[in-house]
Amino acid sequence: MTSQRHHHTLLTKQNNTRQKRICDLLRHLPTFMFRFLRLLSFVFFLLPAFVVFLYHYFACDRIAVYYGLKGAIGENGERMWLSRHYLDMYGSRTHVNGNKEKKPVVIFLTGGAWIIGYRMWGCLLARALVPFGILVIIPDYRNFPKVNIKGMVDDVDMSIQWVLDHVEEYGGDGKRVVLVGQSAGAHIGGVVVAKKVLDWIRQQQHQQQQSYQRGQGDNEEDCRHLKSTYSPQQLCGFITTSSPHNLVTMRSVFHRHGLSASVQRSIFGGISGSNDYDDDLNDDTIKSVATSDDMDVFEAWSPYHLVKKCQSEYITLISEGNTNRNNNDNESIDQLKDIFPKLCVIHGTADKTVPVEEAIEFLSLLSNLQIPALSKMYPGWSHTDPILEKPMLGNHLYHRDIYEMVRLWTGGSDTVSDEGLGFCIGNIECNSEHKSENAEIIGIVDDSTNAVEDDLNLRPFDETHSILRPICPTTLVEIARVCNPF
Repeated sequence: MTSQRHHHTLLTKQNNTRQKRICDLLRHLPTFMFRFLRLLSFVFFLLPAFVVFLYHYFACDRIAVYYGLKGAIGENGERMWLSRHYLDMYGSRTHVNGNKEKKPVVIFLTGGAWIIGYRMWGCLLARALVPFGILVIIPDYRNFPKVNIKGMVDDVDMSIQWVLDHVEEYGGDGKRVVLVGQSAGAHIGGVVVAKKVLDWIRQQQHQQQQSYQRGQGDNEEDCRHLKSTYSPQQLCGFITTSSPHNLVTMRSVFHRHGLSASVQRSIFGGISGSNDYDDDLNDDTIKSVATSDDMDVFEAWSPYHLVKKCQSEYITLISEGNTNRNNNDNESIDQLKDIFPKLCVIHGTADKTVPVEEAIEFLSLLSNLQIPALSKMYPGWSHTDPILEKPMLGNHLYHRDIYEMVRLWTGGSDTVSDEGLGFCIGNIECNSEHKSENAEIIGIVDDSTNAVEDDLNLRPFDETHSILRPICPTTLVEIARVCNPF
């Protein structure tokens, strides 16, 4: 009886939370309607490309797989076929040149302003990479107002765990997985990666407590941010594209694009933004959340601030460890870089939704913390150019760059061809092409400029491949740019 009352109370609390979120959205309905009309116009002018897009989505080598917990379906009354806990897997039945070896894997997290994200949006990326021997996985995740950012992060984290555990059943290599995110998807991916690093650090702290305090200390699971068990080093790399790294500095930009202060608080924190796990909240927690400073709320889900937190907690870890060892065998803060997966930051210089300064400031932070990162800025590219307009015009530079990063990070070789790639190491002063004369190109570890063949048997990325041809007239794409709400 008590259990039934608790379940009823939980469902009531969830419904009230969702009603608050919906009310937040409805208060700004005129703004959303205007941007929605612009979105419809954008889609209308790109209709020839979206016809190809939809045909490929339903006709290609794609399977939908459920990655969620089956037990959770019955608890909240959601039927499996209505669940957002599905992922699209592209290329599991495609064998390039008869090669049936395990494929490197790209997990792509789509954007959508945390409100309209859907796994289908990554179809063009999968269409470009699968013919060259990459297994592409695009997980879906719940959006606002169904959940807030915590629910989205939990979904993405759970999907990554599923991929690492099961991808070999579908022809992928679980040891060669690269995470890629665009816009809101890149933000969520950045939060997941940073929180996994924090979990790793806290695990080491717990082990130190167990070692030096004879088993006393907090339960290890109580210290973790995420429920998954994989380590951040199991990801070969993370490519973040057009990401809002610093939510604090982005608040005014979000407001100009239709996400009011109240909607932002609902998405990223506060009682109206509580997630579906509200049964964990007690009265004291609710009071503290309700009176917390907005800055803390946004910093808690900001990759920029989470990375800084990784540094501070890692300093505490090594300081305590060195003290317990009487300063012998001192560890260095430089080793923080070994906990993170390899990083690459990509951004368009004409991005008005997420200004390019976001990428520059994030790269500066990584440089200050001695965490190496590759970077590439696309001159004149907008927020959606990498995933929509440019591929529709037959420009697959973004797809090629992802492909080359996969080869670099998963191929068993530290060298790839430098021809035309133009990546920079870290946060460096770049010229108009965003490439310094002193910058190292990705993969160049000696004076040789010859490409070294990797052991993946991957085909070179051929931009003349028939599937990479333009799928929309240039005139329509240029008109659509004027209507683009992003």
